[in-house]
Amino acid sequence: MAIEIGIDIGGTKIAAAAYDKDGRELAQEVLPTPASYDAFLDTCRKLVAVLEEKSGRATSIGVCAPYADETTNANVPALIGKNLSGDLEKIFGHIIPFANDANCAALAEATEGAGRGYASMFGLILGTGVGGGFILNGKIMAGANGMAAEIGHLPLPHYEPIDGSRVLCGCGQTGCIEKLISGSALARLHHQRTENDVSAKQMGVLAAKGNKDVLETLDAYYTTVAKAMVAILHSFDPEIVTVSGGLSSLPGLYDEVPKRWGRFAVNKNPVTQLVPSAFGSMAGLRGAALLGKRT
Repeated sequence: MAIEIGIDIGGTKIAAAAYDKDGRELAQEVLPTPASYDAFLDTCRKLVAVLEEKSGRATSIGVCAPYADETTNANVPALIGKNLSGDLEKIFGHIIPFANDANCAALAEATEGAGRGYASMFGLILGTGVGGGFILNGKIMAGANGMAAEIGHLPLPHYEPIDGSRVLCGCGQTGCIEKLISGSALARLHHQRTENDVSAKQMGVLAAKGNKDVLETLDAYYTTVAKAMVAILHSFDPEIVTVSGGLSSLPGLYDEVPKRWGRFAVNKNPVTQLVPSAFGSMAGLRGAALLGKRT
């Protein structure tokens, strides 16, 4: 039986899962992300060994992580400057393809999830950070430098002070989309409007209960998100945008944002759909397995 394994690398944990040829999950394991590179490789070895013991020998393995290039800009310090794919290939005897986690998440949605059946799909991650992946005719369009769809580091179109403070981003710019629509940005916007400290997660709960102050902040926030979506529409013009991440379940998101983005787009009546992700937090893991299968 064909066994597809995906490995999803994060700053605090490494998740791995085994799937059958039809995409059914057979087993999943999670271990903490170690500090040293040798320990990191050993952790990957252990994860695959446990999955193979439970599910059978892997016929393919794919890897995703939260950065564009596996030798630079790593959110996992142990991997900076390392040839992860090459070293994993030596361990497992497989070709080990590697991709950004947002690209893998988009691949899963386009292949088996909410974007299935569409020629062009953008997978938006809206949470602690803001990222994206663009799929065209079933293929990840990562770009020449792996930076395509990194909309979090574009400036917000049509910025106004009501959108919140333009703070310094890790990329060195101020006014980045990530710093205006991420979870921390939403909490900061609410504090600026009300002087109340409420997390983005708490705001979702309070909004569901009809809290007036929170609902007013979300109303302003959805306009800011609509402006950010124009960066996607003008750059990629996808048929559908799927949304995952911690803010993807905010009440009203999928109704209010499409109502507003026409104000800021060149085409005043975009037909692009905005829908929740089918895979949610599991999208990157499934996409990594699909990446391995395709390779």
